[in-house]
Amino acid sequence: MENLGNKITAIIKTSNSEATLYNTLESIKELDEIYIIDENSTDDTAEIAKQYKAKIIYSNKGELIPALNQATDEAIGDWIFVIKDNEIIPQKLIYEIKKYTESPKKNRNAINIPLKTIFCDKEIKSASNRKLLRIFKKGTCSYKGNYSISLKLEKGKIHSINPNFKIKNGYILSYIENDTVKNFTNILEKNRIDIKTNQKTNYSIFIKPVLKFLNYYILKRGFLDGRLGYILSVLKFFEEFTLQLMIMNKNSKGENNDIR
Repeated sequence: MENLGNKITAIIKTSNSEATLYNTLESIKELDEIYIIDENSTDDTAEIAKQYKAKIIYSNKGELIPALNQATDEAIGDWIFVIKDNEIIPQKLIYEIKKYTESPKKNRNAINIPLKTIFCDKEIKSASNRKLLRIFKKGTCSYKGNYSISLKLEKGKIHSINPNFKIKNGYILSYIENDTVKNFTNILEKNRIDIKTNQKTNYSIFIKPVLKFLNYYILKRGFLDGRLGYILSVLKFFEEFTLQLMIMNKNSKGENNDIR
């Protein structure tokens, strides 16, 4: 095989992502190749992807890892950049990534990138400044999770990009408002919760949503973000409440399916 050099292939998982995918793809159009792992979207996700000449691999829910491995094996890039469908990659960050992959440090085969979380056009500080493993050299990382993408370093060490006065835009920008709406939609539409027919009492439906709220608002310091932090924590409460209601409904009907 020819030397792949420092080419970079982006891999994005999508599921009815038309609301955010255009901005994501527009921000990374200078990369060498784009793969879309699509969970059978019913909106215009595929059409948007084709506008950017992205290669599409269709995957059923819960079967993410085989599709990711296929995309990685087929990729022309020696470096793989895992991106979410609600994220924007600033041009300055892409420049820094390309500069590093042209002359990487010895035995540092992956890159940590800091993230800023954006909600209603404002940064959520309690959910920002986390460093995420998102870029790796082929053969040095493995995928974990069949529902969302996470990486495990298998060989070498990790290089970190640290934003400073020279790299002011060295963050992945994650816009989460559409994700929140999508989570509700997936739970309500795909699982078809029938609230009226479910009379079984289950304390999880009350306890777990409260714990979810406390986790985001207190432990993750959502209170530091003022009103937006409170709103986001309340949305997480209702997301968990809806999920627990669906679980209770399935249990009452004797079903045992994985609802996530």
